Amino acid sequence: MSTAREIRVRVPASSANLGAGFDAFALALGLHLHCALRPSSGGLKITASGTDAAAIPCDETNLIWKTFSRLGREKAGSDFKLEITNEIPLSRGLGSSAAAIVAGLALADAWLEADRGKQRLVEIAAGLEGHPDNVAAAALGGLVVSCQAEDGRILTAPCAFPAAVQVVVVVPQLQLSTEAARAVLPQQYSRRDAVFNVQRAALFIAALQSGHPELLKEAMRDRLHQPYRAPLVPGFAEALKLENVPGLLGVALSGAGPSIIAFCDGDAGAAGKAVGDCFRRKGIPAEVMPLAVDTTGSLLESD
Repeated sequence: MSTAREIRVRVPASSANLGAGFDAFALALGLHLHCALRPSSGGLKITASGTDAAAIPCDETNLIWKTFSRLGREKAGSDFKLEITNEIPLSRGLGSSAAAIVAGLALADAWLEADRGKQRLVEIAAGLEGHPDNVAAAALGGLVVSCQAEDGRILTAPCAFPAAVQVVVVVPQLQLSTEAARAVLPQQYSRRDAVFNVQRAALFIAALQSGHPELLKEAMRDRLHQPYRAPLVPGFAEALKLENVPGLLGVALSGAGPSIIAFCDGDAGAAGKAVGDCFRRKGIPAEVMPLAVDTTGSLLESD
């Protein structure tokens, strides 16, 4: 193990659920968390810059450092400098915590020269995050379907995402914790609602794989989480009702919200404006972000 090297990793944002795929679907997006780790002297030094940098802890409570420490600190010590450059809005439903966990694990894996492989990192990350969807997309890239087997194993299946479908994310100036968004969900669902979601989750994958994106509007409807979270996100109910917007194929909460992800046919400009206006009419500023799909996942940029 070299003690003089610098390790740099890049991890993408992700949007989970995508409508009916609650805790199962996630898509990696072209916003990234960049981390550089190098040996230092005099203890731990953490710097943060970029999006929401003021909200990123620069001490031992930092999630990237805490995750790195779980695997690497015993052998590596604590004399490090960790530089963080962030592009992912925090607490907006874009997988910021999943990216931090995957980044910490990737740094530890590279530092220890453990070469566990991405699938093993997904399994560890899912245990830390509590569910596998965002961490699977962050690590593997692209559209990923994930499942936790009864024996605890994490199963992942990457799926092709059609290049013709454009993605736009609308990020309101509104934060919503995952804990608060999960607290409003019921403990039980009716068989009718369960069947509703099973049908549409299957339709979502089939629509993308068979070249029928016009089915996404119906395939992204949901009864397991969006109806319960809508009151927490002013403007979302109105976004679900959008009709006759050029190019708009379907909309969904991004993860637990409050951001909204929209899939579009062709130019995403009209769709992004229409969704953004749903927030603005509620007095909430919102940023419209056309984004590429990140097909790489976590990337060791250098060592």
